[in-house]
Amino acid sequence: MDIEYYRNFIAIVEAGSILGASKRLSIAQPALSNQIKVMQRYFDTQLIIAKRGGHRIELTDAGKVLLKQAKAIIKNEQNAIKEIADCNSGFSGTLRVSLSPSTSIWFIRRYLTKFARKYPKVNFELHEVPPAIQAEQMLSGKTELCVATAPLEQSFRFETIYSRKERLVAYYHKNSLFLHDNKPNMLLDDLDGRPVCLSQGCANLFLAVCADSRIRPQVLSISTTKLSAMVWAKENAGISIVPAEMEESVEDNLVRKVIMDERLYLEKTLSIVKNRPLSSVAETFLSYFNKEC
Repeated sequence: MDIEYYRNFIAIVEAGSILGASKRLSIAQPALSNQIKVMQRYFDTQLIIAKRGGHRIELTDAGKVLLKQAKAIIKNEQNAIKEIADCNSGFSGTLRVSLSPSTSIWFIRRYLTKFARKYPKVNFELHEVPPAIQAEQMLSGKTELCVATAPLEQSFRFETIYSRKERLVAYYHKNSLFLHDNKPNMLLDDLDGRPVCLSQGCANLFLAVCADSRIRPQVLSISTTKLSAMVWAKENAGISIVPAEMEESVEDNLVRKVIMDERLYLEKTLSIVKNRPLSSVAETFLSYFNKEC
């Protein structure tokens, strides 16, 4: 199938009609109509339904599937063009990564900044999104690598390159209004009745463990990102519960303690799509990553 047919199919859907796409693309309306007929014969199914008067179109279920795949085909072509151009100009390119929001700062500091210094012509496209969108981005080809703290949807389609446990920790102000002790670590009991501020990625796990242990913290907030959850501790308004690496720096006005409960950890993974070739940039990064981790 000519790739221009896919481009024009997307344009027809976005314009809402063949006439609208004809004007936008400067292609005769009969030519676009003929392309749709060719595609429907090729896929042996109806892709669009013309509404009354022929001024609007509606996608069939098969058409919706094709729209998604057509966008992926166009994106892959664009990536190929860029990678070939990068290859011709020396080692460069774009590393495209889907990241769980709680992992982004750690991943940038631990790996990407050093990799960038080693390969200064490489640039980065980072998407901080929840697991469902991570899986969608990976399968569509929008990203090549995924750093997650929860199982990806359609997990059978992914290969895990790296895995490690990440503990949940508590951050609170050094002049905390809620905690007053010098113990190096924290027990779950210490949080009973205390105002806790959770990042969304660990909230369900933390609350389930608390319920199982009959601990009842006061849930002050659940934030989409780790950074937002941390603000409460910085302002001495609550105790932030987030996943963290021990190598992460701690601000001067904060105290960090590991919560001593073996149930309180997330599985941090680095994954790729099974049986899908990687760009040279992604392959080079994985080689670098395996040496560093």
